[in-house]
Amino acid sequence: MNMSFSTIVIRFVMAMAFGAALGFERTRKLRGAGLRTYTLVCVGAAAAIMSGLYIFETYQVSDPTRMASQVISGIGFIGAGTIMVTGFHSIKGLTTAAGLWTAACMGIVIGEGFYEAAVVMLLVILFSMLIGAKIQTKYLSSSKRLRLYVLFDNDDGFYKFVQFLQEQAIVITEFEIMGTVGKYTSIAFVLKFPNKEKHSDMLELIKASNFVAYVDEM
Repeated sequence: MNMSFSTIVIRFVMAMAFGAALGFERTRKLRGAGLRTYTLVCVGAAAAIMSGLYIFETYQVSDPTRMASQVISGIGFIGAGTIMVTGFHSIKGLTTAAGLWTAACMGIVIGEGFYEAAVVMLLVILFSMLIGAKIQTKYLSSSKRLRLYVLFDNDDGFYKFVQFLQEQAIVITEFEIMGTVGKYTSIAFVLKFPNKEKHSDMLELIKASNFVAYVDEM
């Protein structure tokens, strides 16, 4: 635990670079928390753990891991600020919030001087954000299950929609009445297809009908 000036500089620079690498990926996708936020979170977490180590090294008191636990629990308020539910009940920002929490953990690892783990963490997180997103999108765009948010302007539209699904041999596995939006009734459905279907094709087919006022994938 030699907290020399060169060690401090290396850890701060490393935290800044690693946090910025994660934040840049979010910036590319126009998320609210981007390069600057991720950089500050990672650097701040590194500073917190280094402070704990410094106090323990200098005064031989306190628990150096206590700062880390406070950072991990405290970062939640920033993550919560990135999560929002859109007007059509689509949740946005979960990946950004999880990324911020992980960036804080990575900062703690860097602050402790566990550089090998920090490098592996960076690679794993970037893989999850970049490659994982493509795998998830490809899987969700063509699968046997589809979660829909639908607006109906009357009961007749709902019955026609259910009849349409039955004609296509599509099973409603779950549905929930979300409430009303103006004169419309909003319902969330989970559908199961007999075979894998391109969700975009099914959405276009439903949108072309006259029994729903609005439909989108959740």
